[in-house]
Amino acid sequence: MAHDERVVTTAGDLVRQFAHYSDVALGQPVVVTKNGRPRNVLISVDEYERLKKRDRLAFRAADTPEHFLADIEALARGKA
Repeated sequence: MAHDERVVTTAGDLVRQFAHYSDVALGQPVVVTKNGRPRNVLISVDEYERLKKRDRLAFRAADTPEHFLADIEALARGKA
């Protein structure tokens, strides 16, 4: 998504105007509130897939690939 702006709507308004907010979510997140508190976010499938792909690129420190560790150690020694 190109910018950080977001639209905020209530759950009831989302139900009444779903087609509208579905279109809005193609370009920016739609935060859905319930009882005045943010509860869900409606995003496009493209944005969802981008975020899922990004999640798959992350790993735990204990699972750091050896070639990354070698690079990190070289940087720490100032040999980059």
